Amino acid sequence: MEMSQAELAAHCEKQDKAITELTQNMNRLIEMIRLNNHKKYGSSGDSVSYPDGLDQLCLFNEVEATAQKGVPEPTFEEATAKTPRKPKQKGKREQDFKDLKVTVIEHELPAEQQVCPVCDSPLHDMKVEITKTLKLVPAHFEVEEHRRHVYTCRTCEKNQGEGDKIPFVRANMPNLPIPGSFATPELIAGIINSKYTNAMPLARIEREFDRMDSVRISRQNMSNWVLQCSEEYFSKIYTHMRNVLLSKDILHADETWTRVVQQDSRDSKKKCYIWVYCSGVHDEPIIYYEFHESRATESAKEFLKDYSGFLHTDGYEVYHRLEPGITVVGCLAHIKRKFTDAIKALSPEEQKKTVCFKGQEYCDYLFHIEKKYKDATPEERHNKRLTLLKPVMDAFLSWLKETKPITVPKSHAYEAINYALNQWPYFENVLLDGRLELTNNLVERSIRPFTIGRKNWVTMKTDRGAHDSSIVYSIVQTALANDLKVYEYLVYLLKQMPNTDFNQHPELIEKFVPWSKELPANCYKTKN
Repeated sequence: MEMSQAELAAHCEKQDKAITELTQNMNRLIEMIRLNNHKKYGSSGDSVSYPDGLDQLCLFNEVEATAQKGVPEPTFEEATAKTPRKPKQKGKREQDFKDLKVTVIEHELPAEQQVCPVCDSPLHDMKVEITKTLKLVPAHFEVEEHRRHVYTCRTCEKNQGEGDKIPFVRANMPNLPIPGSFATPELIAGIINSKYTNAMPLARIEREFDRMDSVRISRQNMSNWVLQCSEEYFSKIYTHMRNVLLSKDILHADETWTRVVQQDSRDSKKKCYIWVYCSGVHDEPIIYYEFHESRATESAKEFLKDYSGFLHTDGYEVYHRLEPGITVVGCLAHIKRKFTDAIKALSPEEQKKTVCFKGQEYCDYLFHIEKKYKDATPEERHNKRLTLLKPVMDAFLSWLKETKPITVPKSHAYEAINYALNQWPYFENVLLDGRLELTNNLVERSIRPFTIGRKNWVTMKTDRGAHDSSIVYSIVQTALANDLKVYEYLVYLLKQMPNTDFNQHPELIEKFVPWSKELPANCYKTKN
């Protein structure tokens, strides 16, 4: 039976739609395969350089923006000369070695050899040639034997009557971190530094101790010491950190997963979460880790229930459902990442032909403008953003709105554009205050030490251990952010805090926080 012309046209149209849909699905699958292969085998990082320079966008007249009147033109030799190698800094070795212990080793001729080889006359010491070398002294164990003298009165002994007590007076001895334990502040600090700064699991530390001096300390003992010090001493700093952090105008927030083997004394491998909060770049550095069993809204609300201010976040929807007093600030790095991910697996020439390349260019141009006034005051930065950054942001937003309807649905380009449009109401809040950042990279850098450690120790055993690890991570990472020597700082805490009465003087906790100005000089990498 022959089809009519109208039926044939409808059939052809139906077939065309099916072919178009199949082609779109095929292209989407090819995109997914390319991206997955790049994630597995390609280089990491979000940075995609401009093949033809920063003038790709041609949004504004870069000539007026970059011109500097009165600057002389370089000579031909200067323009064509290769970039000179940076000269070595004089005295750098002496500067690096200045705080190290020096052991002097004299090399002298024996007296019988101090004779002139020509005339046999005595030689005199003319000068000393100095060669400095750097020696590594491996860690080793030492035993401290505390001898606490006890005194009594001979006279009272002689004159002792019935019922009289002979007085005994003991010499003072500092309290140890864990009463009844042989663990010193130095030993506990070394264990914490290895695990939480250098990401070494306790099992490896146990084996290393055995190799060093055949000292066998079980990982269970080490774990107990860390837990006790965390709950007895570090928790006081941790609580104070939280109160100070929530008093700030600007915070950064992010979260990452972890697994807990046992929950409520039952075997479990439930995926739990570590939430991380940081102070802004214009405040003293504070990095706060908090353990929660879930990634739900309640976890963020519990910490931020009394907070009012700006909160830098990624695009996770939970942050957009917080209290009205919180102004969420979106992240340009996450917007850019959606575009760069879609074209990472393409060649440079193929990238230029894509919609995502244009979106990535807009993001890079915004970063380029921001970098020009990175050293400005917050007030100056706020004004510069309104005059220089906002027009580019407006152009970017217009391009996103114009491009979305003509982009293939469900493609990576469509998803990137849609993500940028959804995040735009939060990202544009960066224009409200000059202290805000274009990205949430600050907290992402702070969360990385935990993710590196997670690759080594894989899981946490209990909820208690996860909570106490959050406390120790907070202390250690905040110490690093404040340019402290973690080991020296921990030794100081474990020596001083057991001998401080916080019940009578709770204000003394401010002496021990990582940003305190009262820390001893040996705690700093470079004392201000």
